[in-house]
Amino acid sequence: MNRSDEMVSVPGHEPQHCGSVSFQGIQAACLGYAVDNMDDVVFLYTAGPQQAVRSLWASLAGNGALEINQTLIRFKRETSYLRFEQPLAMTRLHSLALLHPQASLIQMQPGQDCFYLLSASPEQIPLRLFYAMLNKAMPLPLAPEWTDYLWKVGTRVRFKRRDESDEEDDEIIVRKERAIVPLKTQGCGGWRVLTVLDYWMNVIEHGLLDGQIQ
Repeated sequence: MNRSDEMVSVPGHEPQHCGSVSFQGIQAACLGYAVDNMDDVVFLYTAGPQQAVRSLWASLAGNGALEINQTLIRFKRETSYLRFEQPLAMTRLHSLALLHPQASLIQMQPGQDCFYLLSASPEQIPLRLFYAMLNKAMPLPLAPEWTDYLWKVGTRVRFKRRDESDEEDDEIIVRKERAIVPLKTQGCGGWRVLTVLDYWMNVIEHGLLDGQIQ
């Protein structure tokens, strides 16, 4: 896990109290979080006594689960999270922010199944950041003026995705899902953006043929 003592820019302009985050009696305030559909942590912002926030981080790093408002959250396996810790001015408290690397434009790696987009609130969609992250994630030349169209299609149009079992005799299950889906969040907004190449190639091709993009 990467660690930085620099100031961290969190999705919300001002921290919101979202209840508490706890593990075996250890508790701190939750100021914001975003989790994926399997309750894997994408973003967590908490504050409390230094020993408490470090103990909570250690439980996650040790494959434990934290509880936030009766929701269990865990680290995504084999993921090196970004960790930001700093003392809060005029108090004895510390803040701790944890961020999935695929939620950072600088740290994200192309070739992954998805990336995560975070914002100040679910109502605020950071389209410029969406374009920058999608452009970095995909081996396709994307034009900035396509951003509105790509977001609109990605949040509305479903595509087929095949899940193949290791067993040859098992049936292939076809799931229909959207490329852009909201995360479970408090104190911020968040979306998971799938980077299936065939899907986005089809989206661009149809947009060009229909004249929705040029």
